[in-house]
Amino acid sequence: MKRAVAVAALLLTLLAGGCGIPDDTDVRTLRPGPSGGITAGADETSPQKKREDTNITSEFVRNYLAAAAGDFEGAVGRVKEFMAPEAAAKFKPATDLVRVVRLAEDPLVNPSIATVTVKVREVGNLRQKGILEPSSDPRVTELKFEVGSLTQPSGLFILKAPPVLLLTDEALRAYYEPRTIYFWDQDKSGLIPDVRYLERDVPSEQVPTQILDWLTSGPAPWLTGVAEALPEGTKLIGNVPAISNDTLQIQLSGQAVPPEDPAVGLDRLQKQLRWSLRPQVPVTLQLIIEHSWDEKYSGTGYYVANPAYRPAGQPERFVVYDGQIRRLSNSYDSGSPVPLVRPQDNKNVRMAAMAVSGARGFAALVVENSNGVQSLRVGTAAAGEFATLSGVRLPAPIGRPVWAKSAEGADNGTTGLITAAGRLYSFTPDGRPATEVQWQGTRPAGVTAVAVAPDAHRAAVIAGGNLYIAALSRSEDGVQLMSPHIIRTTDVQSLTAVEWSSESALVVAGRRTDNRVATYEVSVDGVLQTARQDDLGQYPVTYMASLPDSPIRSAAESTGAMAYEQNGIAYDEEDRRAIGVGDLAVPVTNPPARVHPRAPFFLS
Repeated sequence: MKRAVAVAALLLTLLAGGCGIPDDTDVRTLRPGPSGGITAGADETSPQKKREDTNITSEFVRNYLAAAAGDFEGAVGRVKEFMAPEAAAKFKPATDLVRVVRLAEDPLVNPSIATVTVKVREVGNLRQKGILEPSSDPRVTELKFEVGSLTQPSGLFILKAPPVLLLTDEALRAYYEPRTIYFWDQDKSGLIPDVRYLERDVPSEQVPTQILDWLTSGPAPWLTGVAEALPEGTKLIGNVPAISNDTLQIQLSGQAVPPEDPAVGLDRLQKQLRWSLRPQVPVTLQLIIEHSWDEKYSGTGYYVANPAYRPAGQPERFVVYDGQIRRLSNSYDSGSPVPLVRPQDNKNVRMAAMAVSGARGFAALVVENSNGVQSLRVGTAAAGEFATLSGVRLPAPIGRPVWAKSAEGADNGTTGLITAAGRLYSFTPDGRPATEVQWQGTRPAGVTAVAVAPDAHRAAVIAGGNLYIAALSRSEDGVQLMSPHIIRTTDVQSLTAVEWSSESALVVAGRRTDNRVATYEVSVDGVLQTARQDDLGQYPVTYMASLPDSPIRSAAESTGAMAYEQNGIAYDEEDRRAIGVGDLAVPVTNPPARVHPRAPFFLS
């Protein structure tokens, strides 16, 4: 199936992690989660190309655009190896970043002149600590190189180049492995993922030391408003030794554990470390805190610290049919009534979102009366009970609601997000008036879709047909999108829908250059962009819903789910099959003509 191929292609380059078995279970070897195709380590890494490897000018330029890959300290030296001595002497780029670019076409080589032109789009800047900062520049720009031959030594050389370290996205994927490290949110109720890039030639026994260096340096800048750094002064003591007897030993300075509640702090720390070490997490982690603690941890109880984790199980699937929320027959618990919403409230529904967090369930329904007036109705109830719905006024047209859930086990703090009249609003389950979401920086026009990551601290927004990613801050001052930045999609534009497919990737729907509609899986930083449904015809995807993959599942074991609406018809994305009346869990006698199931969604 197309979905399976696309998911495998993307997830084989993304990490994950998560299950709910207590820490005191029997020690056993854990199956690694999805990774970057290989485990980091020099044994399986293809060597980088050298200057003398080719005399074909176009290949030579491509090899030059991969030379900066690797450790920052040696990047300038590796690039200069491609340069003639005079050019190398003049080459003095900034050494704290490498500009990552995507080729818009093959290098343009004219045999009669030395200049080679390369048209590129900026992907972003790769910085120290493996951080990639996406670029918001949509332009195709030209890079010009002068390439010529020398006799001593012989071969092709760069005679002149832009004064910056450059790297193609192809080289980034070839020589770096995406790794997900984790930081606690600011109320320490759940972990937030932070994607970094690790050189593939780092020996596997040195990877834990590198991960600890990233963790002690704090979260990526765009997450600093929602993610909590390790306590100030936390340092790794020595290097992390190789795994011995299935045990990885990590020694940290005493500042790593807060003095006010050291036992709780130590437990949080071991969960953060074990998630960040995936997929190389050992059977046992021995955590030594200077002059105070020496503890060993095994089992999978740490899984529940990551809100993206879900035990294996079938999704609960729903659609809106003839104004009512209905279960689908291929849904888990398909024989049960619709949860949360009383039968008398289940009418005139256009779209809905339902979620469970801890001991409570949350419902949000977009309804439309006989005069075509839209409104939002929301409510919350204990598990197994019906909610009393309250009306929330919003300007029309109203988009699909989504829930940003509080941590598992918490009964409050859950917030809803919804688009209305081109703006983004937040709402609460108790029906208080909706408030417009604050936008750090210049607010874009035309917000049409929103999706919240499983951790509830990152959001994706479609505005003006572009994809934005931002940290989602929820406080007494209101809901705010912090550090919003555009993720440029190269193969689809004029985006109409977005959803999270995993904790590190999204699915977007838009139009290709030939005006055909397609969906693409896009990594959270935009580096990876893979066709998921490469041709959906001419009608735009107006609605999309998902249940993101659990990060402990491999691509072959995907438990995620995705559905969408196109031209007024709901589709199961797995095989692009239209969801019909016959798929409803409760059969419909004499169904009305031209009334189709719409607005599919999942209990999250």
